Amino acid sequence: MADHALTVPDASLSLVERTLAIGQEFPDVETCRRTLKDIAISLHFDLRIVKSDRSRFIAKCSKEGCPWRVHVAKCPGVSTFSIRTLHGEHTCEGVQNLHHQQASVGWVARSVEARIRDNPRYKPKEILQDIRDQHGVAVSYMQAWRGKERSMAALHGTFEEGYRLLPAYCEQIRKTNPGSIASVFATGPENCFHRLFISYRASIYGFINACRPLLELDRAHLKGKYLGTILCAAAVDADNALFPLAIGIVDVESDENWMWFMSELRKLLGVNTDNMPRLTILSERQRGIVEAVETHFPSAFHGFCLRYVSENFRDTFKNTKLVNIFWNAVYALTTVEFETKISEMVEISQEVIPWFQQFPPQLWAIAYFEGVRYGHFTLGVTELLYNWALECHELPIAQMMEHIRHLLVSWFIERRDMGMRLTSILVPSTEKQILEAIADARCYQVLRANEVEFEIVSTERTNIVDIRSRICSCRRWQLYGLPCAHAAAALLSCGQNVHLFAEPCFTVASYRETYSQMINPIPDKSRWKEPGEGAEGGGAKLDMTIRPPKTRRPPGRPKKKVLRVENFKRPKRIVQCGRCHLLGHSQKKCTAPI
Repeated sequence: MADHALTVPDASLSLVERTLAIGQEFPDVETCRRTLKDIAISLHFDLRIVKSDRSRFIAKCSKEGCPWRVHVAKCPGVSTFSIRTLHGEHTCEGVQNLHHQQASVGWVARSVEARIRDNPRYKPKEILQDIRDQHGVAVSYMQAWRGKERSMAALHGTFEEGYRLLPAYCEQIRKTNPGSIASVFATGPENCFHRLFISYRASIYGFINACRPLLELDRAHLKGKYLGTILCAAAVDADNALFPLAIGIVDVESDENWMWFMSELRKLLGVNTDNMPRLTILSERQRGIVEAVETHFPSAFHGFCLRYVSENFRDTFKNTKLVNIFWNAVYALTTVEFETKISEMVEISQEVIPWFQQFPPQLWAIAYFEGVRYGHFTLGVTELLYNWALECHELPIAQMMEHIRHLLVSWFIERRDMGMRLTSILVPSTEKQILEAIADARCYQVLRANEVEFEIVSTERTNIVDIRSRICSCRRWQLYGLPCAHAAAALLSCGQNVHLFAEPCFTVASYRETYSQMINPIPDKSRWKEPGEGAEGGGAKLDMTIRPPKTRRPPGRPKKKVLRVENFKRPKRIVQCGRCHLLGHSQKKCTAPI
């Protein structure tokens, strides 16, 4: 007999007596049925239903000759049912293996519902193992999978319902968050889902009024029942944290859908872009993105993500020495320094020449790229979208957007609270950089030419600083938006506060302004009204039934793209000493004799 099989010990009988009793009431026959199933599984006996209708429920032990039997009948005048007859003694051996007839898909769904509510990524393999450990019952993988699907549908609704809810959901966003943009579009005679675009007024306000004029663009493929792709445009706040501006969901990634997304982004910013500095946009520069940016943001500077470029270089040449020189070239501030590093690479391998034709330095190298990236070179939005796709692929589309909204709300609250606690002029990450520049400034000799121009002399070279125009001949001040060590030396020499010469987008005041607006809550879907009239703001009408897209997930286990955590980390800058010209330390920490 298996370990989990049941004989009929007295302890089991007492459990039955404690669980069921004559006169015990149930709110309805379905609750009665579920309770008896749970008891049969926990005590390892098979239950056979003799009669089940609107007025009574009769069940017995399936083993011939076993007297266990229960009779439940509807109470007169009320909707409840009560136990009228109960024979609680078993004389059979019960189920002697791990398989149980009562362990249906519905029972699995009820058993795991609480766990799935807390963790939608609860896997079928984990479900069947937990059921075996907790209940002593073996269920198949497909039972566990179907049980999870049924439980997810009970908790969050079906995938099909998620698409149907989108017009009403967009209407609720516009209603509860005035000034926000939320629109859904369908295609074809069947009104299949095509596109969804959402941007909250709080995000629009924060970007236009307080963030640096820099946007990241990227996408991630969704792995849910109907696939799809999530697109995102994200800014960067004063403390270098990601600030999602607009989110789009499309049925497939295509040049046409990128063109649409960028057109919506242009409408969102509207006339405000004319008052802003020229935008800098970072992406992996896929063809569709390049064409869309050129069409809708023709004056923007569109550069490569440095992680994408560096990984391509590393994978192409697989030479550590070349990669190290490459990073020196990336961070070179002047064209002369950059060309020197290129010459060093060409001496090692002539193959770098055609590679640089494929990836023109004007699109990524600091020395040549015309846009201002403020020290931000890689796409943080890639990791964000990857996590969203991982967390939300089990959820219907409307619930997925609600999950993302909840994340945005929590970020706004946390960062708003942090901003109120800060007492400095600049945010912590910038404060640290300014203090490092001030420390390095002590190594320089300062010669004042006039009220605004200074010569900063070091053993390596002489740099010219103009504190009125906020320019240094090393170019770091212009490129990063923060006073470099040369500028710090000049400002300190004339009694100025170095912190006041950082760009406004790095101040605590800007940080507070970024998160000053609220993302308001959306009422539960049970309270949504769906009038049969056109929705404001474009997109599908409220009375339109949107169906899922045609792009269904194929059968079988999907292939997983492994993203290494280290790939999301910003590459460390390789420091070169200004005195001994060796890598790995700065002039301030140099131990070589003068």
